[in-house]
This record gives sequence, C-alpha cells and structure tokens, in this order.
Amino acid sequence: MAIMENGMNEMQDMKSRIVSEVETYVKSEYELARLQIIDKASHLVGSLLLVICIILIAFAVMASCAVAAVVALAQVVPTWLACLIVGVAYLLLIPILVVFAQGLFVNPIVKKLSGIRNCQELKCETLRAEGHAAVQRERMGFHVRAIQETFNRYSQLASMAWNFVRRLFKK
Repeated sequence: MAIMENGMNEMQDMKSRIVSEVETYVKSEYELARLQIIDKASHLVGSLLLVICIILIAFAVMASCAVAAVVALAQVVPTWLACLIVGVAYLLLIPILVVFAQGLFVNPIVKKLSGIRNCQELKCETLRAEGHAAVQRERMGFHVRAIQETFNRYSQLASMAWNFVRRLFKK
C-alpha cells in the first residue's frame, strides 16, 4: 500500500514538473518572440535613418552637380538655357529610375526581408524542437522510473514468495 502511495506521489510530482516545464517553455517562447521583434524593429529604425541620411546627402550632391553643370553651360549658352538643359537632364532620370526600380530597390529589400524571416523561422523551429526534446526526455525519465518501480515491486514480491516457499519447506 505504501509503495502505491509513493508511486502516486511520484506521478503527481512528475505531472507538476512537466506542467512547470511546459509553462517555462511557453514563457521563454513568448520572451524570445518579444526580444526578436524589438531587435528587428531597432534594426529597421536604424536602417531607415541611414537611408534618410543617404537620400539627403544624395540630394545635396545632385544639387551641387546641377549648379556646377549650370555654371559650366552658362559659359557656352545663356544662363536660362543652361538651367533648362540641366533640369531636363534630371527629368530624364525619373523614367530610368522607374524602369530599373524593381532591380535596384525592390528585389534587394525583398531578399533581405525574406532572409530575415526564414532565419527567424529556423531559430523558432530549433527552439521548439529543443523544447519538444526536453518534454520527451522528461516523459522518458518518467517511464524509466515507472519501469524501475514496477521491477522493484515485482522483485519484492518474488523475494517474499521465495521466502514463503523456503519457510514452507523448512517445516
């Protein structure tokens, strides 16, 4: 009777440990996801600030080049015509950028974002597998302990039976 109570108590302890492990696993998954979102958001904000700075510098460089082109052309043609020629040259850049925007901007951004997504999925899947393996190890440990306990019970019963048989034949 005491052996069965010990077994039941051990099973309750095992059940509470498994529930605790699952709770810890779920909390760690949540915390990992939260930290990954914060990390990616900070990288995104940093990248956006860098892009904004690059765009502003590019505008300054283009303005300087435009002024230099107007001054150079003004020596050959009237100033108003030099300004008009430089403006038309910049207008011609717009359709060129529209045609090549997919290859220059969209595809690299999509590749980068999909790479990050795939990497995150791989990390999450690895963590899930590790958590699943921990739960499986805990279950296996429970089964091994249950088998050991059963073996010990049968050993005790066999020992008691052997002692009973020995006492019968001694009399």
